Amino acid sequence: MIPNGYNTIPYSQCLEDLAAGIYSTGTTYYVDANAGADTNDGLSWEYAFKTLTVAMAASHADIAAGASGWANRNRIFYKGDNAEAAAETLTTLAQKTDIIGVGSYDHHPFPILIGNHVIGAGAYMGCRFINIGFRSPAAGGVIMNVPTTTSGLEFLDCPIMGDSATPATKGIVATAVEMLKIKGCRFIGAFSTDAIELGTGATNGLLIEDNIVQSGAAGIVANAGLTCVARDAIIRNNTFDVATITVNDASGKILIHGNRGRSAGNGKLASTLVFGTGMAVDNQFSHAAGNSIYPVQVAIVAP
Repeated sequence: MIPNGYNTIPYSQCLEDLAAGIYSTGTTYYVDANAGADTNDGLSWEYAFKTLTVAMAASHADIAAGASGWANRNRIFYKGDNAEAAAETLTTLAQKTDIIGVGSYDHHPFPILIGNHVIGAGAYMGCRFINIGFRSPAAGGVIMNVPTTTSGLEFLDCPIMGDSATPATKGIVATAVEMLKIKGCRFIGAFSTDAIELGTGATNGLLIEDNIVQSGAAGIVANAGLTCVARDAIIRNNTFDVATITVNDASGKILIHGNRGRSAGNGKLASTLVFGTGMAVDNQFSHAAGNSIYPVQVAIVAP
């Protein structure tokens, strides 16, 4: 629920509001991966861009062009159902831009970007993907790899699909991305390493919430060098169906609360859930040995 004065707005309604432009004050661009052309101006469906890369570059430049755009939030509406041979691989993002998936890809009620997306260095602040599917190519690999220069990146209601001919190795890899949010997403497929991987460095304000995480190996893995000094990092209310460990927080810095699901492991802490002292509460998983609550519940200590 999203606070709104004395009332609350359901998360699904918040996504609809984003698509309707309630939270957008800037320019709207359109991408039609099938019928568009990158020589168009991208300002309507009739003159839509063909690639998201060109649209993001236009939005990025529009935000930075002058004082009137600095505090704006632009939108890009994206649709397309290209096959892998015509797929687009992302190497850049756009600052302060909501990228909103519309239309369909086969039976899916969202578009899908196929590829191993490696975002290069650049000051990309506040880019959000909403209702966009990401799928690994037939050869597998990492679906989305994001470096340290990115901040405020969000994936909202985005299927991350690693169920290619060769399963994806990893879904999202983020290294020192501050204010990263992954919310309402579904990680699909037998990821051979992990579904989400958090690298070393400042990860202040991390929120991984309300996702369904399927994996042929680990669910979420946090590097021992991860830090979050200024703002809490939180993993909460996710559902797991994984072959090994659900969450492995080697840093011991992340709040891990209210997660559920199953692991094919033996239920021991080292193979089911790893967390820092005092950083976890009310996590419950089924496993080969039964069903366990992590950490073990004990009575409050008397004064």
